[in-house]
Amino acid sequence: MAYDYMTRVPLNRAVTDIERSRRVDVHKPVADEAADAYTVFGMNDTYLEICDASYFQLGWCLLAFLVGFPGFLLLTIAAIQAATEVNPIMVQNGDQGWFSASMWFMSALMLAGCAFSIVLLRRDCFNYRHRSVRFNRRTRMVYAFRHNGRNGVIQVAWDKAFFYVQRQASNSAFGGAPTLMRCLVLNDAGKVVDTFSFGLRTVNGASESSDYGRQVLHQVKANFEFIRRYMEDGPTALPPVSEYLPREPSLRNSIRVRFYGLGAIGRVSVGLRIFSFMISGPVFLLSVLHYIAQLTSREPVWPTDVETACGNIEPATLVRA
Repeated sequence: MAYDYMTRVPLNRAVTDIERSRRVDVHKPVADEAADAYTVFGMNDTYLEICDASYFQLGWCLLAFLVGFPGFLLLTIAAIQAATEVNPIMVQNGDQGWFSASMWFMSALMLAGCAFSIVLLRRDCFNYRHRSVRFNRRTRMVYAFRHNGRNGVIQVAWDKAFFYVQRQASNSAFGGAPTLMRCLVLNDAGKVVDTFSFGLRTVNGASESSDYGRQVLHQVKANFEFIRRYMEDGPTALPPVSEYLPREPSLRNSIRVRFYGLGAIGRVSVGLRIFSFMISGPVFLLSVLHYIAQLTSREPVWPTDVETACGNIEPATLVRA
């Protein structure tokens, strides 16, 4: 079993029929346009570096910790106090033992909630500032960063990787079904042995057979088409990158990440302008949490063999041949 941020993906299994039906061919266009979708850390003639699909979720788990941990802790204290207090009426009726046992059980559940909140905290803080994926067009290899040190990078050949559009289970509380690009790493027997996500992550609140659902799906495919054209035809085949993702942690950079595109939405209509103004407060809060998460985390360091394969070149700007 593998966890991609909060997404659980089973391993050591065969590819499912749904995954097979949604696979994309890297040698054929998957969309009529290519869009960087604000997912590019950098690019040069050798490799393209893209964020993983959870990059824009950074801060949500910290928010869950800040809300959940104090609540679970207070409920734990209250349950322990109730379990240890002696009630004369309950003692007389013979209910004291049952009540105390139930309160101890409740306190154990609340402690488990505290522990789960800490697990969520570690998803964002004291981790890595970002996990990115490098697409090397010279070696035709894909490198997905997981952690510093030994065995910290997933490597798979571009032509052998199993890329597909993953539509996760729909959740009305979060606006619909998360949709993103996922890579399955297969062994010689065709079993899934590893996985990673990358690029644009959208939430599709409609059926993919509807006009809106197809439009949202198209955004994910257009982002993959940007990567595919880079690998197949080189950087000169791509439109200019609209804006590169910032690497250094700062509140200003986190605000740029969270507010990217919000201004454009507000220019569409008066109604959307009001909507964008209303959500600017929560978005700013998420910007602060994004900054805190990055500030408390480590800088990802690629291993020497990957840096050597990539030519030890900083992909700061697009280089056209």
